[in-house]
Amino acid sequence: MRRAIGLHLRLLLCIVQQLWCHSSVAMGHQLFYNLSQGYDVNDWPTVYQNKPTVVVVQMHFNTFGSLNAANMDFKIDMFLRQRWNDPRLAHSSSKDSFTLLDPDLHKKIWKPDSFFENVKEAHIHQVTMPNMLLRIYRSGDILYSLRVTLKLSCHLDLEMYPFDNQECNVRLASYANTDDVVQYRWADTVPIAMPEDIEIAQFDLTSNKTTQHTSVYETGLLLGNYSGLTASFTLRRQNGYHVLQSYVPTFMIVAISWVSFWIDPNAVPGRITLGVTTLLTLTTLATGIRQTLPPVSYVKAIDVWIGMCMVMVFGALLEFTLVNYLANKKMINSRLPGLIKIPKFFAGSPEQDEDPVPEKKDGNPIELISVQRVAGDDDTDSPTVQYYPSQNNNNRTPKAPKPKKQGEGPTYFFYALVLDRFSRLLFPVVFLIFNLAYWPIYVYMQYSLNALILHNTGGSIGPSIAGR
Repeated sequence: MRRAIGLHLRLLLCIVQQLWCHSSVAMGHQLFYNLSQGYDVNDWPTVYQNKPTVVVVQMHFNTFGSLNAANMDFKIDMFLRQRWNDPRLAHSSSKDSFTLLDPDLHKKIWKPDSFFENVKEAHIHQVTMPNMLLRIYRSGDILYSLRVTLKLSCHLDLEMYPFDNQECNVRLASYANTDDVVQYRWADTVPIAMPEDIEIAQFDLTSNKTTQHTSVYETGLLLGNYSGLTASFTLRRQNGYHVLQSYVPTFMIVAISWVSFWIDPNAVPGRITLGVTTLLTLTTLATGIRQTLPPVSYVKAIDVWIGMCMVMVFGALLEFTLVNYLANKKMINSRLPGLIKIPKFFAGSPEQDEDPVPEKKDGNPIELISVQRVAGDDDTDSPTVQYYPSQNNNNRTPKAPKPKKQGEGPTYFFYALVLDRFSRLLFPVVFLIFNLAYWPIYVYMQYSLNALILHNTGGSIGPSIAGR
């Protein structure tokens, strides 16, 4: 019995609550209808007071999209809240405020003609119903809130890329009303709010600041000053992605190009293939990096790195060209020296005069073979062999030839080997010196600029505020 009575009481309470809510909404609509009689939506609220209407703005950011460097824009999702006072809608009802959710009723009330100066795309959310509300308070204050997603332009200075700090702005202003009709002000408490766990791909949000500005149009048809607000966000680029995707692969390609210094100078196909492959691979990586960036006229930090890597890889290829030239020059001069050229040490040098004819152990001269150039019938030179017999042909064991002194004989191949060994040390040392200068300079500049920005802005990041 008690359970049945309790169930009936709960049902009665729900019915009363639904009736009260329905009557409250109906009362709100009726009150709005009574207030809107004789209401001119084209007149701003303070038109008869001869002063501009002050619109107080607050922005609550739900998401902050990553910057698109190629298009120089970024995307945000936020609640835009605007508040102003309209004395014509002040009332003395028992309720402190009533809310209008019907967009058709919103059209019957004056609202500021706010627009975003640097917007590219924008839309108001409609799921599951239009995400906007208009609340009228007893004092005549009006709160107008809506959820919007914006794609905004952001001018990027990429001279320090990828060690850059960027500042992107959200600029709100009046479209048609000059500052003698509408003036915008930031909310005194928390003008910008966002979740504490908000994340931006490849960036860290370091600070934000709010300012007021006036857009002045001195030419054209829309002459006058237009009030506006600016919300500025300072973003520091995270370097981890670019180190893994750009710097490490290019460094490895440069290191692979040094492997050719350990390959035999006569291995022409292998060294040519290695040099050309590393150069083409580095070019492909550089092209992929540049495709993600806009075509700018100045040199970026990544361009300095890619340029140095190109110099190292191309230098390794040129080094092999010189090594191969020296090696081949040595081989040509050492095949048949008697046919082409006789060096000075073969033509009456003191070392040769000491023992012009090698002898056997018993003192008898050994057989000599001389290669000479003889003109043939076809006017082409051909070598002939002349034989000089020794006095005693019974023993033909020749005397061991004297070892050549250091510096004798063709030395071009030796120079090729020396050049390879020298390059094994030169190229890594040069690249190491470049890295010791490159990384400290750009990393220091990134953090010093960020510290300067934090000092100027106070390093403030708006807290999270729930609700609309």
